[in-house]
Parts: sequence; C-alpha cells; structure tokens
Amino acid sequence: MQKMLCIGFLVNPIAGMGGSVGLKGTDGDLVIEAVRRGAKPVSPNRARRFLRALLRYDHRIRVVAANNMMGCDYLKEVQYPSYSCIPIPENRETTPEDTVKAAKTFTEEGVDLVVFVGGDGTARDIAQAVDKRVPILGIPSGVKMYSGVFASSPEAAAAVIARFAESRSVDVAEVADADEEAIAKGLLRVRVFTYVLAPDVPGLVIPSKDFGGYGGESEEKEAIAEYFVSELMRKDILYLLGPGSTVKAITDLLGQPKTLLGFDAMINGEVIGMDLGEKGILELLSRHRNAVAVITVIGRQGYLIGRGNQQLTPRVLRTIGGKRGILPIATPTKLRGLKYALVDTGDPALDKEMSGFYRFVTGFKEETIVRVLPASDPELLSRLAAQ
Repeated sequence: MQKMLCIGFLVNPIAGMGGSVGLKGTDGDLVIEAVRRGAKPVSPNRARRFLRALLRYDHRIRVVAANNMMGCDYLKEVQYPSYSCIPIPENRETTPEDTVKAAKTFTEEGVDLVVFVGGDGTARDIAQAVDKRVPILGIPSGVKMYSGVFASSPEAAAAVIARFAESRSVDVAEVADADEEAIAKGLLRVRVFTYVLAPDVPGLVIPSKDFGGYGGESEEKEAIAEYFVSELMRKDILYLLGPGSTVKAITDLLGQPKTLLGFDAMINGEVIGMDLGEKGILELLSRHRNAVAVITVIGRQGYLIGRGNQQLTPRVLRTIGGKRGILPIATPTKLRGLKYALVDTGDPALDKEMSGFYRFVTGFKEETIVRVLPASDPELLSRLAAQ
C-alpha cells in the first residue's frame, strides 16, 4: 500500500497584493502602500483553488497547516478531509517570522513536502527554515516569482503533489529574489540566494527566470522597436507598454521615458501616463476606446501574462478585448528555448479564452507564431512536456 503523503501548507496572505496596483512587491512597508492604492488580497483565492483541485485526486494526502488565515481557514472552508493545525501564527496578524516558524515546525512534524502560497520572498523564508531537509513547492501568488520552485498555477500544484506522492522524485532548484532598492530605482537586479529541493515534474514546475542577458540581443530589440514605430504604430491608438527592456526599446527609439518594470501609456508617439496600476489603466481605457497592450515574455519561464505584469487584471484584459488587445513582442533569442508561452490571469476561464496562437513580433518585418497555453490546465501542460 502506498504510504500516505504528508504536506505542510502555509499561505502568505499579503503576497501579490502589489501587482495589480503597479507595485513591484509587497515586502516590508510596500503592503501598506498596496492597501492605500486599493489592492485586494489574491493569495486566499489561490489557496482555495489549490485545495479544491487537490480534493479531486484520490491519493492519500494529509495536510499539516499553519493557523488561521495562513492555512487552516481555507482547509475548513473547502472541508478538506484530513488535516491538522499548528498554533502559528498565534493571532490574525502575520509576519515573515511566522512563515519561518511554521516551516520549521513542519519539518519537526516530519512532513514530506512544504507547500506554500506566495512569491519569491516567501520562498526565501521557507528555504531558510527547511535548509534542504524536505523539498518545497510554491503556489504562485507573488508579484515576483523568479525562483524555480513554483508550479505553473494552483491547479498544477495539486497535480504536482499527486505525482510526487507516487514518485517522490526531486531535483535541485534555485531560490532567487529581486533587489527591492534597485527596483525602486527602476533597475532589475535578481540573484540566486540559495538552492533547495523541489518536486521534479517537468512542464508543471516552472524553471527559474533567466537571470542573464543574451549576447547580441540589443540589436534584436532595436529591430523590433524600429518595425513597431515605422510599420505597426497607428494614430489615436492607446498603447499600454508593459515591463521589460524589449518594450523599452520602443520608447528609447521615440525619445520617450519608460518605466522599466511597470506599465506606461502612449498615444501618437507620446507617453501620457507612467507606472500605471489597474485603476490608472482603466481610467485611460474609459477615454480611449481603441487600446493595445504591448508585452513580452519572461525569459526561460515563458509567461506572457501573469508574471511581472499583473496590472493586466481580468477586468483590464476584457476591456481591451482579450486576445485582440494583445501585441506580443520578443527577441528570437528569448523565444529559442520555449516550446510554448503561458498565461495566468488569476481566472482559469479567462486563461482558456486568452490561450491559442499569437503572432509575436520578433524583428523588422519578422513575426513568429507562438502557442500560448493556460497555466491552469495541468493535463495539457503535462502532455506537451512529455512530447
């Protein structure tokens, strides 16, 4: 008989709140600013999606969870059949120290796997606590998710655990995070902090972001920018320019400013709004009926929507017309290692609507057809990974 799998489960309830309002994280005092801007929690819904998906599997999986809103609240809500709670945190307020304490307690309880809902900051705290004693798995809910320990979606995390229950196969993964002070200055500096064990399930556990640049890519970006400005840009269209140096090459060519890690708005070659959150984008869309979001993929991870550009909320995506409102651009170098791209809007139904084949601008008068898949469909991702 298969041994019952025991997982430790914790939720960072504030993870990812800054994404929709244009912040680059929620570490430290940034959560206060996120609330001030009207941000809503995203982790609770991700936790519920994960647990409901886990209930669909027949495997014997017992859960040891952090207390209250860090875990047990959601297990009670979905009526999970086999779980216990630890007394951390002691009240409704949570801190990074609670995450570390809970993860350490999980290892003392002898769990086989620590599963968390959060982003890179949460991954760092847990890595510090478990120190390779047990593997860890992230359910993506942060603004930043550069580490290689995250499943593609809450549904994929449940599928990973079901497979891990049978195989117990693990691999070494990177835990990385961005420099918050550098981000505040418009610079993206990401480094690997440590290595951990993570379930080895190709296609469902996403590799870490490509931290280095590619030689010769600057010329590729310039060619994309030149083609966009000279051939694709239309009068009176509102362009929502997403994060990244590939998109920034467009404003560099036009002599306009650009928020490297945020969304800016441009019309008729002039930037009219910078570092916009969901609210600012929707206000502009209420005045400009024709709009296009110009975005790129994250190198190696392959996310087109849902990593680093959470300002494209389901409401924004539907307002710009779904797939019709997306203009993807990427250098050939960045696409070279990708079998497909991913979309993770936070709404599985919208993920399916936004999936399909896209024409990526990859150079001057050059386009490449790329298949974009819903990150919330683990069965499809598993089939393609096996091919």
